[in-house]
Amino acid sequence: MRVLLSVLFLLLSFSINAQYAFNSTFLNNVTATPDSKYLQYALQSSSARKLYQHNTGMILGVERGLTSAIELGVEAHWRKISLLKPHIIGATANLAYDFSDHVIGYKAGLWMKRGRVNLTYGANVSYYNNFKKGSRFGIGPAVGFRLMGFHLINGYNFLTKYESIEKERALPVNSMYITLRYYFPVQNKFTWDRKTMKKKKERRKERAKRKKERENGDKKGFRKLFSFL
Repeated sequence: MRVLLSVLFLLLSFSINAQYAFNSTFLNNVTATPDSKYLQYALQSSSARKLYQHNTGMILGVERGLTSAIELGVEAHWRKISLLKPHIIGATANLAYDFSDHVIGYKAGLWMKRGRVNLTYGANVSYYNNFKKGSRFGIGPAVGFRLMGFHLINGYNFLTKYESIEKERALPVNSMYITLRYYFPVQNKFTWDRKTMKKKKERRKERAKRKKERENGDKKGFRKLFSFL
C-alpha cells in the first residue's frame, strides 16, 4: 500500500503542475481575445453579467475506511462565475480498487457547492464485486470540502446484504469512509448568460449599422462631388 501511495503522490504532483499550466494557458488566451476587456469588466461587476463554465476531466484519489482503495475516474463541472452567488455542480463516475482484498467498486455521484468557501453536498450510488460471484450495492450521502482541485469527502454507504454462492467472510466494503480526490481538467468551455449575449448581439448590430451609414455617406459625398463637376 505504501508503494501505491507513493505512486499516487507522484501522479498528484504531476497533475498539479499540469492544472497550473492549463489555467495559465486559459488566462493567456483570454487576454489575447478581442473580448478580453469585456471579460475582465464582467468578472469585476455583478450587474446582470454572468459567466458560465463547463469543464470535464479526470479524477485520482484514495479512499480510506475499513479498507483502502485507489480511485480513478472522470468528472464534469457546471459552474456559474459570479461575485455574489457563485455555485458549482459536479457529476462523477469512477472505479475504486482495493488491492488487499481484491474488491472492485463502480461509483456514480452528484454534488454541489454554493459560495466560495462552503462545503459540498452530494450523494453516491455504488456497486462492489470480488470476482467470486459476490457483490453488494450501496447508496449514501457525502459531505466534503473542495479547494484548488482537491476534494476531501466524508460519506456513508447504506449497503445491501452480502450475496455469494460460496461460504466465505462478508465482502469487505467501507460503510463510513473518507476520500481525498484531485481533479485534473481536460476540456474547458465558457459561455455568457442569455441577457449578456443579447446585449453583445445588439452592439454588433449597432456597429454594423453605423458602418453601413458611414459607407452610404461616403458614396453620397462622391456623388455630390461628381455632380458638381
